Amino acid sequence: MSTELERWSVEAATHYLQTVVVVDDQLAIELPATLENSPAVGEVVDDIDPLAVEPEFKGAPLSTQAPPAILTESEPPRSGADLDGATLSEAFASYGLVCGYVRPESAEQRNDLVQGKYDRLFLRADVLVLDWTLNGDTGQTTSQLVARLVKTEKGKLGRLRLICIYTNDPDLYGVRDALQRVLEEEGHELETPENGDGIGLVARDFRISVLGKPEVSRPSIPGVSSVPEAELPERIVREFAQASHGILPGFALKSLSLLRDNAPTLLQRFRNDLDPAFVSHDLLTGEGKRFAIQLIAREIQSLLESAGVSDMVSRERIESWAKLRLANPSLIPQIQGKKSTLKDVSPESVMEVLAQEPIQISNLLDTRGGKLGVSSMATVASLFTSADQAQASEQELGRLSCFSRDLHSGYSFEQEPTLQLGTILARNASGTVDSDSDLLDKLKSAKSKEAFLLCLQPLCDSEHLEIDKPRGFPMIPLSEVQLGDDFHFLALDHLKQKRHLAGTAKPYEMIMVPFWRTGEERVVRAIRKDGIPRFTSDAGEEFLWIGELRPEHALRVSHEMGRLISRVGLDESEWLRKRGLNR
Repeated sequence: MSTELERWSVEAATHYLQTVVVVDDQLAIELPATLENSPAVGEVVDDIDPLAVEPEFKGAPLSTQAPPAILTESEPPRSGADLDGATLSEAFASYGLVCGYVRPESAEQRNDLVQGKYDRLFLRADVLVLDWTLNGDTGQTTSQLVARLVKTEKGKLGRLRLICIYTNDPDLYGVRDALQRVLEEEGHELETPENGDGIGLVARDFRISVLGKPEVSRPSIPGVSSVPEAELPERIVREFAQASHGILPGFALKSLSLLRDNAPTLLQRFRNDLDPAFVSHDLLTGEGKRFAIQLIAREIQSLLESAGVSDMVSRERIESWAKLRLANPSLIPQIQGKKSTLKDVSPESVMEVLAQEPIQISNLLDTRGGKLGVSSMATVASLFTSADQAQASEQELGRLSCFSRDLHSGYSFEQEPTLQLGTILARNASGTVDSDSDLLDKLKSAKSKEAFLLCLQPLCDSEHLEIDKPRGFPMIPLSEVQLGDDFHFLALDHLKQKRHLAGTAKPYEMIMVPFWRTGEERVVRAIRKDGIPRFTSDAGEEFLWIGELRPEHALRVSHEMGRLISRVGLDESEWLRKRGLNR
């Protein structure tokens, strides 16, 4: 990282991080005199019951396999220096981090780790620090624990976390490789960055760093040979900053930190003396759920705007990010010309344009100093990465900007989606099929306008459904087009295929599909089958849920449809129509 970007990333990480849990069987802690007669230490060096931490907490799905056999081998003698817990506590406190300790001193206590006794505690921690060798084993306990904690439901993202292996083992690469084999067997896709600042493994939603304890003889490796206890918190913050490095990751971390810091103020805004008015609103309208979500979402937006979180995406940060990218000698900035050809761009020219106010993309120069004269560009992302990666980045940001949620958003659904304004569905336009796999196969090859539908039912009409009859939901077909043609939305189907969809249907193409309310609810809610939310119409036709548009995108299509429906048709002189303003 560059100096400026590193400073900003570390600042965001320091603000965000709050809790660290250290697991080490050679932890040395001197208890205060008031605790000298406490029960024997060996589990949690605290009086908190780990099973009582957030009783309703639902962490990452744990393995359904039977736990490993109880470990009963005799405890071998310890070797190496103890971990100085007092020094660690003082160092973590200086960073504002709350640190908890777990010290498994016997095979029985080690089995508590293996069998998940402390998983609720571990899953709440921002950072988990683990010894590699526990009671003389060679990483088996730590490997099993890490594999279980990072395990998530297929297609979902786990909590962004940092796991540090802090070990006396002289072979840090060997520790990394052993852990990598275990995690890859579990299906994780891992990278092994060699950035001169540590040894570790990186996945999409977690980062593992292998750090060496001091006073151990090992090969000289810059930055990783030895990390004293007093320097461990600083190193942890740097490692977490690496895991969340970037403009938008830093913005997201700062936003979450501000929300957490201002939680008391937010709670005061939603105090209990508002309950009578809220209950009154719900009884009169029946729309309390949606109203409450809108209130909290708007209040959070106001809070972030008032706190100035947008400074995290300031022009200064953007220029620093661009400068770092352009300093890579292997990157050749390029821009797409009018004939879809890529032209090389001078890196110095890019920085000069970024410093302009307002920015004039047309002032970019090629590598020979000639002016490109670009008048209209859909993307300039290829200035900072390869053409393929630039397109992938643009598509992912475009999908994020128009969908509030979809099958691949990574959220764990507590409730299945409802059918409402902005819901995009996939239908089987070719008739009945024998199995779900047949339906997905047909969807895979479907190109007709009837394959995808957009629901235009107003929100007020998508609720309060009658119990004794179905309600019609207006749908317009979405045209699937090739990249390069005009489209409105980029969606991912159930097979993660990219679908470029255009919502330019005519009023006469609109169809009305009747649905019954779901059970005692007054809405049409999807039912998950084989991992896919589905809606079944009154006629028994099945629709697969693709995603839910953000309200403003759905309203844009509704507005266009309303404009077409409200057109006034009249007979008039053709000459007058063509020469006047009514053409």
